[in-house]
Amino acid sequence: MNLPEDQLKANTLQRRLGDYLIAAGQLTPEQLDEAIEYQCIYGGRLGTSLVELGFVNEELLARILSQQLRLHYIKPELLMDVSQNILDLIPKKFALKYQIVPYRKDQGKLYLAMNDVTNLAVIDELSFQLNHIIIPLAIPEIRLMLALKKHYGLKLSPRFESLEAQLKKRSKAVEKPTAKRVMTDDKKEAWPLLGDEEYSGEAANDEPCFGLATSPGDISQTSLFQQLATAGNRDDIAKALTAYLGQEFAACGLLMVRSPNVTGWMASFHGTELSGFDQLSIPLNGNSIFSQVVESRSHYLGPVIETPDNCTLLQCFNAKPTQNALIIPLLVRDRLISILYLQDNLEQLELRFAEVQNIARKTEMSFTLLILKNKILTT
Repeated sequence: MNLPEDQLKANTLQRRLGDYLIAAGQLTPEQLDEAIEYQCIYGGRLGTSLVELGFVNEELLARILSQQLRLHYIKPELLMDVSQNILDLIPKKFALKYQIVPYRKDQGKLYLAMNDVTNLAVIDELSFQLNHIIIPLAIPEIRLMLALKKHYGLKLSPRFESLEAQLKKRSKAVEKPTAKRVMTDDKKEAWPLLGDEEYSGEAANDEPCFGLATSPGDISQTSLFQQLATAGNRDDIAKALTAYLGQEFAACGLLMVRSPNVTGWMASFHGTELSGFDQLSIPLNGNSIFSQVVESRSHYLGPVIETPDNCTLLQCFNAKPTQNALIIPLLVRDRLISILYLQDNLEQLELRFAEVQNIARKTEMSFTLLILKNKILTT
């Protein structure tokens, strides 16, 4: 499979970051494998996954990124305390478009935290637009997002909101070693998810999405399976799945399960991609249609009864109770990571139940295959 240039670049940087951390004695090969799996499932940058899992802290990650990319280093928290005259150098629309935050100015040089420090074309464009020599800074993804929120009003995804809360909690706690996480034999949770109960969400679209080759109306089941088999990242899987099922059912949604919430990832409504679905967050300890699916780890077929949490879900599809839905949990290596939600008339859902179950199983295989491919590329 020929990977897109952006994907190859991401894999190269991912491999180097892991190698640097292992060489520095801050990460074990087993932890790197676990972080790669986590990233494949939940998206985002490898560094963000490492911080979420508690394997590294922000400052260590920033130092390693500085060595890896040969960039200037600053303590990540300093990006939260930038003078207004420096912030005024970057208009809000500009900052949010390019995901950049200025740190300081030194005559004709502007020290800039940015999302992609390897994109030379963007750096050249910024240098021209801002009339300064751009000096990129080594800043972890999470700190850049928090700085954009504080200084330019960026609305964080549920994932970063949760990570922000967890980082604040960690900063108040007694510092403990994070390089080697010990788990007892009777409770080997593969992914602690930011302290389990405290974790609350997932961003649906952390990585760039690659568009489908055909329009949703032309997608066949064979084409869907081909796309699942060759998916280069998690959003390729979600795009293919929601595009196909979105043309077959009135509403289709893919959600992530990360205790204590279920959060929106990607959805389709009457064959059109649904915007804003990634802002959906439903607690698992409430009375929702998802609570019983997560608890039983088995499918549900029937009415979506009227409860506050269920109404929040239905509002995403501009629907009112009572609707009928087919809900199927997706498991990867026996871990419930996602939920497939289909909404239509009961007869249609019952008629195609076996077909959807088959598609769900192949989607689970696609996630597993993606993890294996990423592990191959990083060894």
